[in-house]
Amino acid sequence: MSSTIPLVTLPLRPSTLTALIRSGFSTTGDVMNSCRKDLTSAADANQAGDGNASKGDEHASSNATGTKDGNNSFGHFAEAIGCSSSQAADYAHEIDNALSSVGLPRLLTPNENDADIDGESGGTAYHGTGSHNNIMAPHSSIFPATAASILRSKASSHFPTSNDNHNHTAAVRQIISFSQSLDVLLGGGFALSELTEISGLPGVGKTQLAMQLCVDSRLPANYGGVEGHAVVIDAEGSWSCAAGGDRLWAMSTALVDHVKSSASRKLAARRKREGSVASISEDEINSLLPTWLTAESILEGIHIFRVHDEASQTCTLYNLPKFLLELEQKGTPAKIVVIDSLAFHYRVASSSSSIVNGSKKNNSLSTTHNLTRMAAFLIEIASEFDLAVVAMNHLTTRIEKDGNNSQGGTKLVPALGESWAHSVTSRLMIDHYRPFHTDTSSSTDTHMDEVRTCTLVKSPHKPTGTALFMITDKGIRGVPPQMLQPQSAKRARQH
Repeated sequence: MSSTIPLVTLPLRPSTLTALIRSGFSTTGDVMNSCRKDLTSAADANQAGDGNASKGDEHASSNATGTKDGNNSFGHFAEAIGCSSSQAADYAHEIDNALSSVGLPRLLTPNENDADIDGESGGTAYHGTGSHNNIMAPHSSIFPATAASILRSKASSHFPTSNDNHNHTAAVRQIISFSQSLDVLLGGGFALSELTEISGLPGVGKTQLAMQLCVDSRLPANYGGVEGHAVVIDAEGSWSCAAGGDRLWAMSTALVDHVKSSASRKLAARRKREGSVASISEDEINSLLPTWLTAESILEGIHIFRVHDEASQTCTLYNLPKFLLELEQKGTPAKIVVIDSLAFHYRVASSSSSIVNGSKKNNSLSTTHNLTRMAAFLIEIASEFDLAVVAMNHLTTRIEKDGNNSQGGTKLVPALGESWAHSVTSRLMIDHYRPFHTDTSSSTDTHMDEVRTCTLVKSPHKPTGTALFMITDKGIRGVPPQMLQPQSAKRARQH
């Protein structure tokens, strides 16, 4: 077995890959060497147990029997990872299956060269006659987790410094959008540990909203932000072009100005309580800001991967855990991953066809399978690294059928099919705001062209609804109430 196969190239769960890399296991050779120590120890203990048992040494015999237990066969491996023996066995079994799934030899498959490990030509320490001797075999019993244990686990990982279980909700768990209406609709903003899909027509503002979320993910914690980095998979080139950089710079500059204004208001409130009428200096405002908070440093925390086809996009996504772990180890964990857009390359791939045995075979079934796997992978990344995954999606035309099963009208629906729709945690649809009546001569109505509606179509824990937001030169913002009042008045006159 080659020792140069990186674990990041195998189809492992993000949680498994993270646990292994954090413990210093980067290749299959590292895992194999650790497991071989366990196998050698188990073989030696078995031999010693058999010899001592024949002499009537019951204590040695019981020790040997315990060593043969599958859960106790991973002592060295479990200690290196810092987990239980049963969890270590699960990791080893997952690696074994991952190697097999990509056509590579299994990690600890016995062969004729391994026969001398247990000193017998007819068998090895890897496979024996007992049901527990094959340490790579799955466990016969699987115990479920309780809802309470899941809550405690999430609380301890997301709020490690909190000593009061009742104060867990005080920590920021959402990335704000700077539109109060949209944030209220989503329960405070875009939630961490979830996969959120944003779909809409071309030019409706999907990328603009995603850019705002990436910039807002850099907002300091003491100003209501999550203070993390952002990772972007740019499939369409909107982020990598000069215009994309200029837009991010404008949003970052506006964010710095927003934080400075907030600090100024805090100082003004403090002066008012103290009864002071002294003016607030720029140095006083800067003293309340993090030293790193500049527009340039905000952009330094947004990492953009440009992908040009389905293969590079898939490869980049499946290698994300390694990059996210590197950010985490530097003390700058990512808090959002944006894929703009997931549908772009997959739709091209699914529309193509391949020649199999002289006939054309459509790739749509394979694409559906890959998307379902990808959705599960992204959800696990969101949970394991406690970040928000936001995937942009296109709209496609679906032909509706009437009651007689004949062709009816058409309808615009999100692309990628029903399997993907069931996999995402939440689904948002963005559209242009269409007031009941528009007077194009009004300056207010001119600004209404920048207003968008955002509809929460699917969510497991929030009610559906619609919110309004604006696309301004500073980024995404809420719609001022005075802009909507003329629209309400016009509707009243119509009635």
